[in-house]
Amino acid sequence: MQKMISKMARMFPLVIWMGFMIVALAVVIGYFNSQTAAAYFAESKVVRETTLLAERAAIESTGLWLPYLKFLGLGLVLGGIVLAIRVILDNLKQAGGKVMANLPENKRPAMPEAPWYGKLMPIVMMLGWLAFIIAFIVSLQLASTARAVFANPIPAIDAAGAGSALLAQVQSIHATSAWLVPLKFFGIATEFLAIAMGLATIIYVLTAQTEMLKKGAQMARASMKQGVQVEHKKQEKIETEAATA
Repeated sequence: MQKMISKMARMFPLVIWMGFMIVALAVVIGYFNSQTAAAYFAESKVVRETTLLAERAAIESTGLWLPYLKFLGLGLVLGGIVLAIRVILDNLKQAGGKVMANLPENKRPAMPEAPWYGKLMPIVMMLGWLAFIIAFIVSLQLASTARAVFANPIPAIDAAGAGSALLAQVQSIHATSAWLVPLKFFGIATEFLAIAMGLATIIYVLTAQTEMLKKGAQMARASMKQGVQVEHKKQEKIETEAATA
């Protein structure tokens, strides 16, 4: 799984670009929705409640799903940052391995293992993505319900009696929105948590590799010193043999 995540992490520029494009698309849709709202509220109340029901339905439904599209794009951008951190961690590991390769295999210090939070970082990131996807899908269903509700005149919505289908739809919109809003912020918090875990892992790896390089340097100096001593003894033996002869 870790190998698959490492391959996936190399695609971080594409993920960030996709997230940015989704947010940009949401801005464009929001602009056109604002123009519809401006035209709608430029008319009198009587006109709005009799002939502009479709416009009101479009405004209300778009206002329900558009924020979740923006958060989905933002989640992809933050997830792309997490993937970029994973690439940095993989590069640090490879660089440490190349440095240690210069030492004899039997004298190389062990490469530091990634901490538990480093291994969980991609899973936390994907959990955030899952929250955004669920929130967006539910918001689309909610927007469909809102379009059906606001296709009715406002007085008819206000006059809906207990147990009526119209009042049940209004209840569904408010009840679902009550937990859907916290869900998208949970997704944002999860992505930031994954970023924090990634940065903490970088600090851990750099600290561990610094200690590993110190040990490697000490071993290299000890090996060189031992080699010099051996050469010195050989030279003394050769000189002794020459003197004896």
